[in-house]
Amino acid sequence: MKNILIIADGILAKNFLERLFNSKNNALHNYTVITYNEETIPSWDVNFENFIFYNFDPTSLGKLKLHLKTEFEQAMVIMQNEFDIRCVCENLRQIYPNLEIDVLDLWGMGRHFKGDNLISIIDARKILSSRFMDFLPDVPVIADNIGLGLGEIMEVQVPHGSSYAYRHVGNIRKKRWKIAMIYRNGSYTIATSNTLILPNDTLLVVGEPRILENVFRAIKKEPGQFPNPFGNNIYLALDMKLMSNNDIERLLSDTLELHKKLNSKKLYIKVVNPTLSKIFSDIKELRSDSIFIKIDYFSTTISIQKSKMNELDIGLVVTNGRAFNLYKKGYEALKVPVLKIGTSGLNSVKRGVILGDKTDAESNSSVIMDCCKQLDFSIYFYHFDNKFDDDSKELREHFESLSKIFDKKVNIVNDGTNPLLKLKNNENILQFLSFSSKIMDGKFGAIFSKDINRLHYILGDSYQLFIPQNDKI
Repeated sequence: MKNILIIADGILAKNFLERLFNSKNNALHNYTVITYNEETIPSWDVNFENFIFYNFDPTSLGKLKLHLKTEFEQAMVIMQNEFDIRCVCENLRQIYPNLEIDVLDLWGMGRHFKGDNLISIIDARKILSSRFMDFLPDVPVIADNIGLGLGEIMEVQVPHGSSYAYRHVGNIRKKRWKIAMIYRNGSYTIATSNTLILPNDTLLVVGEPRILENVFRAIKKEPGQFPNPFGNNIYLALDMKLMSNNDIERLLSDTLELHKKLNSKKLYIKVVNPTLSKIFSDIKELRSDSIFIKIDYFSTTISIQKSKMNELDIGLVVTNGRAFNLYKKGYEALKVPVLKIGTSGLNSVKRGVILGDKTDAESNSSVIMDCCKQLDFSIYFYHFDNKFDDDSKELREHFESLSKIFDKKVNIVNDGTNPLLKLKNNENILQFLSFSSKIMDGKFGAIFSKDINRLHYILGDSYQLFIPQNDKI
């Protein structure tokens, strides 16, 4: 057992002693408590064998020497007068040169103890103001006094409309962070992969502080924000040598429509291999406060650089089928959604379709719902696996709940037919896919596969949005 000295005075000290007496761990050590008078001691009788109480003026060096005959491992000073604290600390240092002293500071007196590395200053003003900040809306609550206190432990309340609401913990991509616990209705639950997150839940998350800041913003994000959280802007690269005039016109028309309908802040258009023509003049005339045109007279191919995309805050890249197949490895490395346009024109598209397993559908659901909501598309989920149970409570619960948030109904279809064959000649759809390594496979290697992502080329004339396996959050 350690010997601990407590020098206390004032209402705050009395409250501290009350909590100490009520603590189940107070029997682990021996405590010597010094107060000016008995008023600081809580009113009930304390019969703990490991507590010794003294009433005298601790600013007196002589009185301290008279009563303190024990060697202490730690001293705690909680007093309501700054001058008294300084006197007490000076006295203790004379009696115990190597004693660790914890001082509650209400005045900013840390400068007086700069030369003493064994004195720890607890700044009450900083702690109280930090705790009061926690009550402001949309401010992350960080555990200041646990761990490093740098924000590696955080609690976040899930608002109505959050993309994290009605999602299972196991279907949220987590890299360098974890959901440890969920608080709901005055109780807590240890988070498992099957735990469903509900609105108004409070999540206890742990991880790298910088990553948790992104997580906090993602949880608080309201619907109607796509292409955020991947980025705020749209990017289009045009190769006038690779693409025909019709290709360029279609890309420009669809991209301008997306920029108009989605929550896009800026549109960046880059042109390589420029040729003097009417369409080139039309491109240059598109410049505006939100549309930026860059003409590259030196590059001969489309350059795809992740660092440049990050610099421009790109959240969506638009391209066509030919450029996508030529540069898809580079597009995949960007870790942002890539829209490959179809042949029908974006204005003719009325449906968003999901072909794949439950995990794909759920993990990409917030992006799918947000995108279809802004573009006013209906949503259909076709399951490719004959083993799929159409009455799956988990999947239905997830999509029905998201339908309420986004005000978009999800139609789940499992009629026993191959959806690829059903949709093959339907160009007026937007297909959502996970942008995984399977997309890299060529037709020859994928032709015998039943994996929907590997067979994406079958719907190659349709619009397809490839959603990355994002590591940011």
